[in-house]
Formats: sequence, C-alpha cells, structure tokens
Amino acid sequence: MKKIFISALLLSILPFVGCNKAEVIPAPASTANLKIHFNGIINGSDVEWTKNVNGYKAIPSDSARPFFDPMTMQSYLNLAYFCTMGSSSKVSYIAVGLGSIQQDPTLGTRPNATTFRAFIDANLSPTYSDTAIAGFEVRYMDEQGRLFRSDEGIPGLAEFTEIEEKEDNAGDYIQFKCTFSCVVKHWGYTITLPKTDSVLATATIQNAVLSGYFKR
Repeated sequence: MKKIFISALLLSILPFVGCNKAEVIPAPASTANLKIHFNGIINGSDVEWTKNVNGYKAIPSDSARPFFDPMTMQSYLNLAYFCTMGSSSKVSYIAVGLGSIQQDPTLGTRPNATTFRAFIDANLSPTYSDTAIAGFEVRYMDEQGRLFRSDEGIPGLAEFTEIEEKEDNAGDYIQFKCTFSCVVKHWGYTITLPKTDSVLATATIQNAVLSGYFKR
C-alpha cells in the first residue's frame, strides 16, 4: 500500500511540473546619455540655454532632397542633418545643420553607421551652405519669433569637435561640440510696394558653442 500511495503522489505532481514555463524577462530599455547645451553672444548679449531648464531640449531632424545626376542618369537623395535646441515654453531657439550625404533611395532612406560617421569626420570644418545642402547652416529664432539664417555669401567660422558615436533603443547618434561665429539674416517681404524679398534684419552670433547631436 505504501508503494501504491507514493506512485499515485508522483503521478499527481508530474503534470504540474511539466506545465511550468521559463519566465521571459524583457531586456532593459537603454537610453543614451546625450548632451545638449548652448552658450554664445548674440547681438552683444550673453545667451545660455541648459537642458531641461525652461523646457529646453534637443530636437534632432533631417531633410531629404531629391537629386538627379545627369552624368549617371540616376536619382539620389541629398541628406542633411540638423540639431535644434528649442523649448516647449520659449520662442527662441538655435539650430545647426550639416549636409549632405548622397543616398541611393533604392538602398533605403538613411546611410549605414559607417557612412554616417565618415560623413561627419569629413566635415569637421565645413563651409557655409544655404539650407545645409552642401555644408553648414545656422538657424536662430529670436524672442519676437523672427527666423534668422546664415548666408553662404557671408561665411563665418564653424568647427566640430568631441565627436562620439552613441546608440540606444531609439536609434544611432553622433554627439558633437560645435563652435561657430557668423552673421544671420531675417528675410521677408518689404512693406512698401512693390513688395520684394529682402533682408529685414541681421543678428551677429559670436563664440557660440552648441553641444548636441545628429540622429542617423
């Protein structure tokens, strides 16, 4: 009877043992430690914006312009990358842009990490270019909501240093320190007739340093 009882007990336990499944523990979410900070002199006044102060944060973006190469008879995308330090509660912001990478759209709309890094390394001291189509651009919005942009016809200084690759669950990044000085212009239509697109105001940016990042 004792042997029968033990056998029955084992049989009653086995189904429960067989049903146990290994617990799946999801991988912890990773967040890259990305810096964003700006300081400089704009029209003679010191300006400094710090991450998470007055709502300021980094806003990475990119643009893709279609381009047809008559030599190869192929269509490409000219990719430019921007880093904006803006705020959810303030109007003023600063942005820098760098372009461009020529990308075959049949191979995707973004380069691989090696090409992305090589592009940055090849443009550490870029020339100024309107809309960052072939170089560097600065965009600045003042407290009145006027947008100022650098002019390739009046080039300034620009240099990227402290380049570092970073990544997390949201993507790949190039962290940088960008030092620049330039004159930026606010364009708009004149009030008097005939209305023409003209420079309505200028601003001078000196000894500016933006610690930010581009997102691939």
